[in-house]
Amino acid sequence: MSPFSPAITGALIGAVLGIVSYIGLRILANRIETLNNAEDPKTTAKALRIAALADLVVFPVVGFFIGPVLAN
Repeated sequence: MSPFSPAITGALIGAVLGIVSYIGLRILANRIETLNNAEDPKTTAKALRIAALADLVVFPVVGFFIGPVLAN
């Protein structure tokens, strides 16, 4: 038997996915900012950074609620 409840396990998995997504989107935003041929690279990079922060918050919360549903 696991010491973690399904909700905590789901939140931890969501946190890991959120961190990986955050890192990937931040790297992508930095690369887009340096492109010369992109349309409005600053705005695109800013949108990606906002999406990265949203992933960092939303994934653990969704995992917290999805974990118990999948455990049953």
